[in-house]
Amino acid sequence: MQDRQTQPQALPESGSQTPPSRISYLDGIRFRRVVRAAARRLIEKHGHLNAINVFPVPDGDTGSNMAGTMKSIVASTTATLESSIGRMSSIVAESALMGARGNSGVILAQFLAGFSEGVKDLSRVSPRDFAEAASLAARRAVEAIAHPKEGTILTVIRDWADHLRDNCHSYKDFHHLLHDSLDRARQSVQETREKLAALKAADVVDAGGLGFVYLLEGIVEFTERGTINRRRAGAPDAPDAASAADATDGGNHAPLGQAQERVAVEALTYAFCTECLIRDAGGQPIDREELRVRLEDLGDSIVVAGAGSVTRVHVHTDTPDAVFAIAAEYGEVSHHKAEDMLRQHRDLLAAVAASASPGTPQAAPAPTGTAIVTDSTCDLPRELLDEYAIRTVPLRLFLNDEEFVDKVSISAEEFNRRLPSSRSARTSQPAPADFRTVYDDVLTTHAEVASLHVTAMYSGTHQSAAAVARMVSPRIAAVDCRTLTVGLGLVVLEAARRARQGMDAAEVARLAARDADNLHVYVSMDTLDFAVRGGRMSRGTGMVAKLLHVKPLLCFDPRKGGKVDVAGKGIGPRRAGEKLFALLGKALAGLSNPRFAIAHVGAPETAARYAREIEARFGVAPLYVVPASPVLGCHSGPGACAVALLGDTEDA
Repeated sequence: MQDRQTQPQALPESGSQTPPSRISYLDGIRFRRVVRAAARRLIEKHGHLNAINVFPVPDGDTGSNMAGTMKSIVASTTATLESSIGRMSSIVAESALMGARGNSGVILAQFLAGFSEGVKDLSRVSPRDFAEAASLAARRAVEAIAHPKEGTILTVIRDWADHLRDNCHSYKDFHHLLHDSLDRARQSVQETREKLAALKAADVVDAGGLGFVYLLEGIVEFTERGTINRRRAGAPDAPDAASAADATDGGNHAPLGQAQERVAVEALTYAFCTECLIRDAGGQPIDREELRVRLEDLGDSIVVAGAGSVTRVHVHTDTPDAVFAIAAEYGEVSHHKAEDMLRQHRDLLAAVAASASPGTPQAAPAPTGTAIVTDSTCDLPRELLDEYAIRTVPLRLFLNDEEFVDKVSISAEEFNRRLPSSRSARTSQPAPADFRTVYDDVLTTHAEVASLHVTAMYSGTHQSAAAVARMVSPRIAAVDCRTLTVGLGLVVLEAARRARQGMDAAEVARLAARDADNLHVYVSMDTLDFAVRGGRMSRGTGMVAKLLHVKPLLCFDPRKGGKVDVAGKGIGPRRAGEKLFALLGKALAGLSNPRFAIAHVGAPETAARYAREIEARFGVAPLYVVPASPVLGCHSGPGACAVALLGDTEDA
């Protein structure tokens, strides 16, 4: 391939309405413009892609995932004016890999990485150069997949690239080449309906393949007009309007938002859509093929994409922690994600059912109701999280400086098992991007969000949540619940029940704050080492208490913003327990309808004894007993046991 030095009329700036007479080369600046135009088109149509997404899993998120990937590219190229297409395509590829989401998003990122590889030494490309790079990109996308299937985005990319390769010699102008190859991509995506059983059953085309066609439409429209149609931000998609997209989708798709109902979710083999990013350790290149083969024993829909020092992993699996453990052998792991696909599918169907009128075809499922979001310090059993579709944003954990994602790359049980032998243990708040991803996701199926979080006195989690909420939507109410562990669990559970009854987010948030005022959380401790290490107790006091076998009781008091105080102490665990029950009895005065919950740090026997004593003394069995979130272990150490009491007052 050689650089072309001809000087045709320039590609129009965005906003110009005069089509170019000829576009014979693409350089870095032009490539940036067409990629951003492609992104804009896909982002505006992402809702339609969600509506027809049934393969590989009918969870209605392909459009959001591809749009999220393209948004990462747009953000990284906003202030970039690199003239070389080789360097610009490298920027695009790395930002795509960094921001890739979902199966189709990672495949798209690998396609862009392959294209970057094909133009890496060039400052500009001709139509023939472009076609050769596109063919390489299509091959690289297939190579990243463990078991590629016909009838997916891969098929559409391949057919488009083959058309470019077979016909590029007849074109000296990019506009006409891209326009004609778009027709082939549209034909290819329509053919996907007959190639996969899930698509045929739902009477839709492949969502990822159609997303790729939308990207091409954005590029072609930009070369024709110098801009693309920008509808009002936030307006719903209108896929049934007269447009080229209708022809692409065959004009005979299932009612939007209901395609997933036609696919048997029982066929779902693995529960979690699991992703992470790996960076080379010490300059040692990652053997992506070896990594992909090793992951095959853990799940399916495996994509291992990468360029340079960055590798993106996508797997559907039942064991996200095992995926992250293998990934960690190849480099520094970040951007962990594990989403419950079965829950996503059920949430989507629930939203469709809630918004449907009997006998009336739905144009799209209107978001309805209030979603509940919390963070991973909230201790609730998995079955309650699933029952109420509560979304959790995970904190980061550090054991001896090794990073984990709370309840994603390491379970509470495993963290608590490692805790006694760890030199250091600490937590870190979620990244703003983690909140953004969850908020964007839940707002596709819910009208509002109540986001309830760990006390701001000891974590920046609520501050981060509130900041992102302000940026995303006024329909999100973020609340500092001034508590943690099972205290937060009881507040969140009450909020979820109210949301199910139809309360709006503002009212759910107001009542959650009131519940926190009626909450009592006590923690018994088996060791003082972690309190001393964390600075909540002086070393001298800790040594004296240890010699005397004193077991302090901590109180996380929401009425003081969640501040930790020593509420009492006992000589030995039995007397400490008696003091705990006395404190609970005192707290019960003036409360009705008491609800208890217990969490423990590797102390199931202590938790079981507390549960028996609570039922015997107060006539109410705890709602649940669970292993504590790691934040409690970091504060209180192994053997700690937290008991939360929530009651109603007369003004409730």
